[in-house]
This record gives sequence, C-alpha cells and structure tokens, in this order.
Amino acid sequence: MKKDSNNNDIVNEVISKTYQEIERKKEQKLLNLIVEIIVEITLKEYYEESNQISPL
Repeated sequence: MKKDSNNNDIVNEVISKTYQEIERKKEQKLLNLIVEIIVEITLKEYYEESNQISPL
C-alpha cells in the first residue's frame, strides 16, 4: 500500500509539472502574439504616416 502511495505521488508530481509547463508555454505563446500584434500595428501606423509626408 505504501508503494502505491509513493507511485501516486510521483505520478501526481509528473502530471503537475507537465501541466505547469503546458500553461507556461500557452502564456508565452499569448505574450508573443500580443507583441506581434503591437509591432504590426506600430509598423502599419509608421508606414501610413511616412506615406502622408510629402517630399519638399
């Protein structure tokens, strides 16, 4: 019985670590997406502004 408890603890620990890693990766992907969107919008605005400036 003690052995089963230890095995369950090990399995639960592995599951917990795996879940944490999955959540960390999801958070990182979301952060990367947000950064990509911000950069894209900023570049678009810059491009539009630069096209509005008429040459002298």
